[in-house]
Amino acid sequence: MRLSVLWIDEHKSVWRVAVLVLLLVAMTGPWAFDVVDVPSEYPCSAPYIRLEGDLCGIPLSGVWAYGWMLNWMATGSEGLLRGAVSLVDWTRGLLFGLFMCLFLLPVVSTLLLILRGERRHRQVFHLVAWGLAASLGVLVGMSRYLRLFWVLWGVWLYVGLAASALILEVLMLAAGTRGSQA
Repeated sequence: MRLSVLWIDEHKSVWRVAVLVLLLVAMTGPWAFDVVDVPSEYPCSAPYIRLEGDLCGIPLSGVWAYGWMLNWMATGSEGLLRGAVSLVDWTRGLLFGLFMCLFLLPVVSTLLLILRGERRHRQVFHLVAWGLAASLGVLVGMSRYLRLFWVLWGVWLYVGLAASALILEVLMLAAGTRGSQA
């Protein structure tokens, strides 16, 4: 066990870069559905999938959500000022944008560790970011259409990466702590 922890700690930059690359792959995968109403007597044609009852959906990627968020930031405030967007809708869009930014915390914390070096407070922030990311990913993955979990592989890859990264980071932190005590 001691040798494997040291090996993980010795190659931490490689692990972190690999996790970032896989995180980008996860973000390009499907995370949610764009839902449309199609009466059940009519089939859902590809790329739509029958979700339940009269609802069909097309899988949307995590990247799509960020594109939507950037578009909302560009147009939502202007629409609010013109009266085309209600304060409630503007607030929902803003909260959704903030929620989506939480999924990028591990990217920021990983880049900080790679580029700026390891400090105790950065490592703690990094662990908190991965823990929050894993929790939020499970929340998103288990929302509304859980029986179609296999379609939303992007969010589940993200959750698996977050959990794996959290375990690796704890092992690296433990190895670093033991190494500094010796």
